[in-house]
Amino acid sequence: MTPSSRIESLDVTRAIALFGVVAMNYHAYLNGAQSMYPTHPSVWERMFNPLTGPLTTRFAATFVLIAGIGVSLFTQRARASNNRADIQHARIVLLRRGTLLYFLGYFVQWFWPGTILFYYGAYFIIAAAVFAWSSRQLIGLCVISIATAAGISWWRANQLLDGNLTNWLSPSPNSPRNLLIRTFVDYTHPVFPWIAFFIVGIVLGRHIHRLSEIRLRLLFAAILLMLATHAANFLFTPSSQIVDRDFVLAKLLSTQPLDRSMLFSLGTLATAVVALCLVSLVVERAPRFIILGVLVRFLARAGRMTLSVYLLHVVFFNLLVHRLHWVGGTGLDTALVLSLLFYVVALMLASGWNKHFGLGPAERAYRTFGG
Repeated sequence: MTPSSRIESLDVTRAIALFGVVAMNYHAYLNGAQSMYPTHPSVWERMFNPLTGPLTTRFAATFVLIAGIGVSLFTQRARASNNRADIQHARIVLLRRGTLLYFLGYFVQWFWPGTILFYYGAYFIIAAAVFAWSSRQLIGLCVISIATAAGISWWRANQLLDGNLTNWLSPSPNSPRNLLIRTFVDYTHPVFPWIAFFIVGIVLGRHIHRLSEIRLRLLFAAILLMLATHAANFLFTPSSQIVDRDFVLAKLLSTQPLDRSMLFSLGTLATAVVALCLVSLVVERAPRFIILGVLVRFLARAGRMTLSVYLLHVVFFNLLVHRLHWVGGTGLDTALVLSLLFYVVALMLASGWNKHFGLGPAERAYRTFGG
């Protein structure tokens, strides 16, 4: 897809979501347990808490949604032609790209635990099998994914109450079996339920050229769903979890990412859709304002290089923190300053690179291998 044919709002959304990903990662890796279990947390520390904060996983979910839209746009010609050879070619490309991301992510996670890259690879591999399905079938797959994640969470909670540990579902990825377990049901972005965000992106991508027509309805529905999930959590979660039934109910009504309840999945999906709608609205109106138009073009160019920037943020952190020891874990403020410093410099470099050379280095390797 050439720059002229790209949908600018998708690239801008990627670029904006990238800062959230960088900030949450840097806070978690720099401040460790203090970022997740602060003694006397401020409002900002609650907001940026990597485990329980309202921002945790929302930026990553937006990335996953946009990736699904990208797959839909990439495969639309094959689907429209209904030509077996075209569909097979699209499948092979998605499979190759997914395999590359999966193995790249596997190696990255050994020094950057929690990376989304190998999960991304799994999403693409699954997309290779299902992208030609009807929208109704894809939505059905989303429902199954969300229900499966919630069911596993419910089962693990009950097993814990019965004194049965289920640690075998949270292994270190040191064998093919354990890697598959982590990919599908454990850690930060498992297939169950995260593939639902990707699949919704595929479905939404089939209507993305009509986004300006359906945006207000989509935005209204997503806001209602987001509010409903948090309202249900607030109203029905037991204040005390002494009774076994209340403990299990709290898990089922949780909006925390590691509990993977239906409320978490639906609320996070709604948040990602709201973000896309709002960014697209701003991008659509940007040409009316000179400064905003320049900013949008700048972000869009950087948004085409998010894989390169993502890998760079890992290298940057490890260089400054672990090799040079220039930065230490002194709190949220340090993490945010470091994030902002990296983000500004990286966006300038990415925007300049994309303007003069096109594809970023990681994107070029990705396309060379994946097609």
